[in-house]
Amino acid sequence: MPGGTRSYKMARRLVAMGHEVNMVTSWREADGRKGWFVTDEPGIKVHWLPVQYSNRMGFGERIRAFFQFALRSAQRAAALDAEIVFATSTPLTIALPAVYAARRRKVPMVFEVRDLWPEMPIAMGALKSPLQIRAARALETWAYRHAVAVVALSPGMKQGVVDTGYPAGQVAVLPNSSDNQKFAFDAEAAQRFRDARPWLGDKPLLIYAGTPGLPES
Repeated sequence: MPGGTRSYKMARRLVAMGHEVNMVTSWREADGRKGWFVTDEPGIKVHWLPVQYSNRMGFGERIRAFFQFALRSAQRAAALDAEIVFATSTPLTIALPAVYAARRRKVPMVFEVRDLWPEMPIAMGALKSPLQIRAARALETWAYRHAVAVVALSPGMKQGVVDTGYPAGQVAVLPNSSDNQKFAFDAEAAQRFRDARPWLGDKPLLIYAGTPGLPES
């Protein structure tokens, strides 16, 4: 599922090392599902909660979806036997069920930062009021304070975490990577791609594999 590649790959490697992995996540497809359901994805037991979400939703709608998932997933996560809780953000609200589950199970929580929140929505103008910004920063500090370690995806993200007062020695930088086999160059496939798009010719082809721009209103 888009956006879940990093979590899936890390979980697969944990399974390969002999660990049992339960993943609590959201199901974003509008297919009429209402309640929790479980699937087995090559050794990973995935607990799905249907929550409507898409990049076409406005910021307020996204926030409501985030809190809906946080509140309903807290009980689910806390009911699973675990020796460690690993929470990956965004959104920052993922810390709410993670901290709750870690406390209930009396186990440590590790927090992964894949985007600096609330810096990102503040910079984009999604969070504007002083009250919203103070509340978001308080949630950020609270999430870090309850983590025995923090994982950041880049040195800049690590610095953002450290700037909140979190100990630098407890932050590990694990950048994103690519599966080289999936991106192996195929000259014939590349030529077919260009032949189907005469306008491209021999011009360089640039691909941005992310979410460009603001959501549609």
